[in-house]
Amino acid sequence: MRRTVLPSLRGWLQSTAVLSVIAGYVLLLVVNAALADLQRKQQHLKLAASLLQQASSGALDAGPLRSLGLEARVLADGELQSPTLQPGPSGQQWLLSRSSLRLPNNELRLLELRQDVTDSLQQQQFSQMLLVAAAGASILFTSLLLRPVLKRGLVLPLNDLDQELQALEADTLGEHLLDPSRQPQELQAIAEAFNNLQQRLAAAWQRERRFVDGVAHELRTPITLISGRSQRLLRQAHPDALHQSLQQIQAEASRMAELISVLLELARTDSGRLQLSIEALDGEQQLLEAFERLRPTAPERLRLGPLPERSLPTIHADRERLQQCLAALTDNALRYSQGPVLLRCSERCSPTGHHHAVVLHVSDSGPGIPAAERAHVLERFARGSSSAGTRGSGIGLAMVQELSQAMGAELRIADQAGGGADLQLCFPV
Repeated sequence: MRRTVLPSLRGWLQSTAVLSVIAGYVLLLVVNAALADLQRKQQHLKLAASLLQQASSGALDAGPLRSLGLEARVLADGELQSPTLQPGPSGQQWLLSRSSLRLPNNELRLLELRQDVTDSLQQQQFSQMLLVAAAGASILFTSLLLRPVLKRGLVLPLNDLDQELQALEADTLGEHLLDPSRQPQELQAIAEAFNNLQQRLAAAWQRERRFVDGVAHELRTPITLISGRSQRLLRQAHPDALHQSLQQIQAEASRMAELISVLLELARTDSGRLQLSIEALDGEQQLLEAFERLRPTAPERLRLGPLPERSLPTIHADRERLQQCLAALTDNALRYSQGPVLLRCSERCSPTGHHHAVVLHVSDSGPGIPAAERAHVLERFARGSSSAGTRGSGIGLAMVQELSQAMGAELRIADQAGGGADLQLCFPV
């Protein structure tokens, strides 16, 4: 369904006001012309009535009338005619009428009266042109006046309201309510409605936060207990079937603990409670620490890339969160590829040479991530088409995305030379 694009309220009000002014002046011109025409005809009929009295007494003298722009004559026959405007041969405009005349001998005749109204029409046209000029000036003045009026009375209050709304954070909902008295009368109801909505959202957000924190706390203890007991049992001798079951219990307990940890990080990010300890770090050293810590999980597949030719600038990040991101990216690469996973570090410069970044790479030799799906797989609980047949929650990359943004870095997905995906943590320096 095609969406209708509505015009701006400011432009709509301004154009409506200008059109109203134009319509008012057009109506004034029409009424003024009609009244002037009616006045001319009434004056003409008064002259005709006065001449009829003179003609009926036999004292009509048409000579002096010519000096007044009038021509009168008596017709033996013809039709009655109301005052009608007719052009003359030399460009003049005449008002012509024919009235019934009864002579002293009771004979019926017609009195034809022609009045030169050229000067009157020219004066009317001049008045209309003055009115048109006044209308143009008035329209221009109205248009110029409406801009500051609408800006002060509509645009600025809406901008202030927008800034107050943009400044609201999820963790501070309900703490900074809008003051309806500071809003124009037309926006006070909107401010009050938004305050009510904000308070309801704040209450719902607090309930959700308490629920997440409570569930995570309640689940973490039994999962830790299950993991510890299964590890203790695995160190004892058991039949093969029982030993395999204990290994599965241990693996699932570790997976659940990791999942809860990720969900807690996402909940902290959403609520604005994520605490970061940003410090200057050596990117190569951090990559080496991640390699040494994660190597036991896949000793034959996890590899460390060659060192850069020169030392790289330091990066600014939270050490614990950075290791968490590298662990999630490595786990993702090991899960979705069967070949080696390479950890390496590089430096990137923009084409202009003004921007530099230290890039931590986690590359695999799997099927890769199609370009059309790269934005999608960074969303929560979203998985790409290449993940079919593998286990996963779809929140690992989402957590890395949000943690990297919180540290001022960027998560990029690129293609690995020779096939596979190259997931990059780019830290500007």
